[in-house]
Amino acid sequence: MAETKTTLLDKKDVKKVWFNWMWLNLSTQNMERMQAPALVRALWTVKDKLYPGKREKQKDLMERNMEFFNTEPIWGGCIIGISLAIEEEKAMNDEVPDELSSSIKTALMGPAAGLFDSLFQSTLIPILLAIGIGISSETGSIVGPLLYIALFWLIVPTVSWFLFYNAYRLGLDGVQTILTSGLKDKVISAANIVGLTVIGAVTASTCNIKTGLMYTQGDLVINVNDIINNIQPKILVLIMAFVTYYLLAKKHVSVNKLMILMLIISVIGYFTTILA
Repeated sequence: MAETKTTLLDKKDVKKVWFNWMWLNLSTQNMERMQAPALVRALWTVKDKLYPGKREKQKDLMERNMEFFNTEPIWGGCIIGISLAIEEEKAMNDEVPDELSSSIKTALMGPAAGLFDSLFQSTLIPILLAIGIGISSETGSIVGPLLYIALFWLIVPTVSWFLFYNAYRLGLDGVQTILTSGLKDKVISAANIVGLTVIGAVTASTCNIKTGLMYTQGDLVINVNDIINNIQPKILVLIMAFVTYYLLAKKHVSVNKLMILMLIISVIGYFTTILA
């Protein structure tokens, strides 16, 4: 006889989490947590199934999922399916470390955003719009927009649920395999490396800091920014990244205060030409 896997959630519970995530993923988005509040709201629907009558455990569940999370929310929600599987396994097995779910989310949210933004926003939507516009452009028929709406609501939620539920199923199997094989420390370490690499790449590609300092002596004009970039491109961005990390992780400065501080530094730097 095949072994029956012990679970706390049934398919209806998983669908409840998916449904809440689908409708609320961007409703409470903010600069400090991005989509994390919506994730907490989705997990809130199954807290009593995971930790019945255990208020402190339920609070811990909410707190550890309030960390920064941001990805393509519709199809990228499959990451929530994996996270849900990890939380279910943790509810049954205290050996699952708190950082496992956080590390997996950090490692996957960047690549998932790149993949599903391309497939959803840049591929599927233009194709559906082209079909609808093509039908209505000549005659002005309302069939085009109605067809677009119908195809959108047929394809998008169907694919989202398929990815979410199968990510949950595979995630649960994967978590159990990791725990029984003793690979959890290696998986956490690898996920952290991938996550930090993605964050580092995004920081280097999207952030830019220039200094406006110039050294002038007679006809000689030296651009300090060019010298710095010749030594190490984007080293000012790297320094600011380390300063930001230090203030957040070591000094526990809030994101809002940090944004105000950067704004002040930017204004002062601009008017003093230290920054350009």
